[in-house]
Amino acid sequence: MNKTCLIITSCIYPFSSFVELKNPKEREHLHILALKRWLNESNFKSIIICDNSAYTYSNELVNLALTKGKNLEILSFNGDREKTFLYGKGYGEGELMQYVFSNSELLKEHDSFFKVTGKLFVENYFVYNKTNNSDFIFSYPINFIFVKKALDRIFTDFYYAKITSYKLYLGQAYHKVRDNEGLFLEHVFALRLNELKFKNEKIKINTMYPFPKITGKGGSIGTVYELNPIRNCIKNFLLRTPFVKKV
Repeated sequence: MNKTCLIITSCIYPFSSFVELKNPKEREHLHILALKRWLNESNFKSIIICDNSAYTYSNELVNLALTKGKNLEILSFNGDREKTFLYGKGYGEGELMQYVFSNSELLKEHDSFFKVTGKLFVENYFVYNKTNNSDFIFSYPINFIFVKKALDRIFTDFYYAKITSYKLYLGQAYHKVRDNEGLFLEHVFALRLNELKFKNEKIKINTMYPFPKITGKGGSIGTVYELNPIRNCIKNFLLRTPFVKKV
């Protein structure tokens, strides 16, 4: 993964009205737990952490990164509270990613990235190290009765993208987020990718296979991610149908 870095997004002090987990202390605790796992257990050599609520990180993480031989860059800024409150958490996430692209020095040394939400860890992240020159690799909700041919929502808690492709095709998509209308970043990304397919844009979009094994707690609706082997087996079986491309 020399050409690929990991971007970890965070908002310790949430200012969106569409967030279930609001307690900063709990958000901080879960975030630090996840960060330590990425630093201790992953083989990513370069990790970029960015928080859009001006959170101050301790030197403990920097020292841990040094002992593990990792390049760690920490970014923190005050996001647009008014627009994030008005449009939703997905707007804040998109603004955060734009900040990373504009201000990260470490990102300049890479041509692609995996992005993960700050309070989560992906137990099987290493199975996606062969990206096969994909522009994007996403996972998405799978119906247990049928697999949709068209995407209506993709998961944005963990995904892969080429930097140039993200900037060109998805970088500004967050401006269309309207949480109060049920139009989340997950929908906006899916709509944009469907549009690109319809226009026959020469981009390579693949599905994460096997399904990501995510643990932790999401801040949006307070979802607790736990490993469920049976459910994962069913999802992986459905992903092997001819309707779905896989990495």
